[in-house]
Amino acid sequence: MHKLILIIFISLYTIAYSQTGQEIYTFMNMTVSARQSALGGNANSSWDNDPNMAMFNPAMMNKKMHNQAGINYSSYLADVKLGAISYVYNPKESNHYFSLHGRYVDYGDFKAADEVGTVTGKFTAKDAAVTLGYGYEICDFFTVGGNLSYVTSKIESYTSSAILADLGIVFHDIDYYTTISAVVRNFGGQLTYYNDKREKLPIQANLGFSQRFEKLPVEFTLTLHDLQKFDISSPTNKSGKKISEARKVIDHVSMGAEFFPESGFNVRVGYNFKRGNELSIEDQRSFAGLTLGFGVKISYFRFDYAWGRYNAAGNTNTFGLRIDLDNLFAPRYDW
Repeated sequence: MHKLILIIFISLYTIAYSQTGQEIYTFMNMTVSARQSALGGNANSSWDNDPNMAMFNPAMMNKKMHNQAGINYSSYLADVKLGAISYVYNPKESNHYFSLHGRYVDYGDFKAADEVGTVTGKFTAKDAAVTLGYGYEICDFFTVGGNLSYVTSKIESYTSSAILADLGIVFHDIDYYTTISAVVRNFGGQLTYYNDKREKLPIQANLGFSQRFEKLPVEFTLTLHDLQKFDISSPTNKSGKKISEARKVIDHVSMGAEFFPESGFNVRVGYNFKRGNELSIEDQRSFAGLTLGFGVKISYFRFDYAWGRYNAAGNTNTFGLRIDLDNLFAPRYDW
């Protein structure tokens, strides 16, 4: 068992370091879950019934997610619209899990112009992906999983497509409320290209940690994102000085806290250091990088909301709905 887990970890990081480009299909790394957005934007280590977690790490699937569905919508910056759906199924009395996800991004309308700048009309740009996932609980503490996605991108009359995959492994200790999540996302190959030119894929390696406390109604989440590349920071800071090594490290960190997890009402707060460092305004308190949100459970439905601060000129609003289909369509008996 230990050898199998070691092989999985080695495979994950071999894939991560073999590709470092993030040029095309970058929407695959955009957070569209309201809960994840509120927790800093990259959280993928909460071991509960949230099917959206399986989109970003298929090894997060567990028995609580059976027959759970999620729908999310985000009003992003510059009138960009994002949407996603998720569903997880666990056959009875088995350690196998299956999931289905879909996501899209609509970048809106753009003006078309010829080579001299004369406006000739309008065009649109859109991205979409359909994902199938599989997870297997190999023992009481470890689950592994994989996602396979068909991705398509369209700009005006030009299109591009690819098959991308994710591999993940999760350590979950339910006795001590501890979860450690590792995943490498979006490696694979293109099927069709823009201008017949192969482009680099948005591969991403993330490591997440979540801890709940027995006597405190809070779950703390820490995520190290984009570990496939050390330097993901802007070259200089607001003063024009070269970025320090410490800044390059902290830009990989996002963190969050969820109060009253799995209860009828949740309050969430998060912070993304890279976003805060690069989008803040010098000598002005802008709160860039801060995220806030909440969740409310009503019967078989849970409504989620997240607000994200990017800069003084732009915020994001993300709305989510989780549906407990297992109980919603359960047979009713009259005695």
